[in-house]
Amino acid sequence: MERNLSKSDIKFHPLNATNWKEDIDESILENYRFAGGRRFHNVEGVPYFLANDEEEISRLEMHHYLYRYIWQSIYSSPMHDKLALGNLKVLDSGCGPGAWILDMANSYKESIFVGVDLSPTMFPSAQNKNTPDNVAFLERNIIEGFPFPNDTFDFVHQGFMNFAFTKNQWQDVVFDIVRITKPGGWIEFTETDIETYFAGPLTKKFMKSFHGLLNARGLDPFIASRIESYLQSTNQVIDIHVEHKSTPLGSHGKKLGELLCCNEWTSISHAKAYICKFVGIPIEEYDDFVEKIKKEYDENKSYCKSYRIYGRKKY
Repeated sequence: MERNLSKSDIKFHPLNATNWKEDIDESILENYRFAGGRRFHNVEGVPYFLANDEEEISRLEMHHYLYRYIWQSIYSSPMHDKLALGNLKVLDSGCGPGAWILDMANSYKESIFVGVDLSPTMFPSAQNKNTPDNVAFLERNIIEGFPFPNDTFDFVHQGFMNFAFTKNQWQDVVFDIVRITKPGGWIEFTETDIETYFAGPLTKKFMKSFHGLLNARGLDPFIASRIESYLQSTNQVIDIHVEHKSTPLGSHGKKLGELLCCNEWTSISHAKAYICKFVGIPIEEYDDFVEKIKKEYDENKSYCKSYRIYGRKKY
């Protein structure tokens, strides 16, 4: 269920030629910015800096399938039996193009799934893709709070949002997720460390610089390690579990390692200029720099970590 056309939507229809330039500036150019042929958010107070165009949609969909393979599942909370019975309400916070929620909705056809994201241009209907009848999508800036009453959802999932919220915003988001979860319902986060383990010297140089870039935007590269404490601090979540997977990066991890490596570097490829500034190399040396890092992955048997943190809201 996506937004119904409002008067403001009709006002900005391209066939409405009245003040068309002024209207397009207000409706499109204020919400998005374009750089290097890529489209990005342009929303005040949102630190997320990755693209939100078709290229990024394809990357995010591949990212979903890679981590589904890594974990051999798409969630860890003990929800299967209840979902199979149906009549549950499930929220995916920061759903992006909806890969997780579509996977779930096709597996559990008798439950209702709602995806919330800042970018409606990523929703399946915006890409002319069909969606199951038990799925709805809602445009919302999560930082401003969820537009749902207390105790609405039986299961709330949020995945790979480490670039979406500042350190200060994260705790507020966790509290609001707990608020909208029903007593007895489950909450699950999937996140990665923004770190390379068993790193070579160039990789360490890059990671130190990239962490500096993230910190300058108020982002925490190790937010995954803090989510458990955020859940505990609500005094409403029990049975908290923390699981992690270590996954090789590069060809020493065979096809999975190569694909994961490619996916991660693709995600920040549009930020070459910023990265080069923080690392201290000319932009024309960036591609060679990245290839040397990939070589280090194999020489040092580098790997990354992903986490699932999940718990149950008290009755």
